[in-house]
Amino acid sequence: MSDPFSVVRQAHRICAAYYQQMLPLINETAYRLGAEFFRRDHWSFSPPPQRNSNPFTCWEWDFLPLMDAAFVFAHQQTASKMGSEDFVVDFRLVTDSELAWEQRNKQYGEDEKPLASALKTAPENAKSLLEIYLFAACKNGTYDSPYTLWNSYSGYPKTDGTVTLSEDEAIKAIGFRIQLHELAHDGSVDALVKRIEAHLALLRGDKTA
Repeated sequence: MSDPFSVVRQAHRICAAYYQQMLPLINETAYRLGAEFFRRDHWSFSPPPQRNSNPFTCWEWDFLPLMDAAFVFAHQQTASKMGSEDFVVDFRLVTDSELAWEQRNKQYGEDEKPLASALKTAPENAKSLLEIYLFAACKNGTYDSPYTLWNSYSGYPKTDGTVTLSEDEAIKAIGFRIQLHELAHDGSVDALVKRIEAHLALLRGDKTA
């Protein structure tokens, strides 16, 4: 008699292999941009609970940590102030677009826990995405740390490659997205760095600066 849980074991191994590809890709890309990690965020679900938390009061989806998560890095040349060449880069990894925060709320209701076996969009009709957001100060010395700059921008810019100003016009931002299958090749880091640098050039050269 076959063991039906072999599929579960296979799924977990596939997830681990996926993490082993995506995390180094993001980290190496940030390194090539001269940026250092400073924060991780979870959009659609909470991070896995700590050891002293009751796991049975959490959503089951919380145990899938990279379903919709963000990794934030910063390039800062001096320790005191953010200068004209400094920036924050935010990588949002959306493993399943059906469960991205905004789509999940739209499809299933705000803060509802969808049943994995009854999702409205089939896996082959959903997408796996990497959204890239870049933030920079409009004037030198306005912010003393990457976190202060990043946290002072309300929301996120659209992923259409257009430079957008914060409400107080102190921060400019730009975003774009790429489907993960476009990065499934040996030169993925080079390709991603090139695209980010092109958007970074738009951000730095924007007339609003």
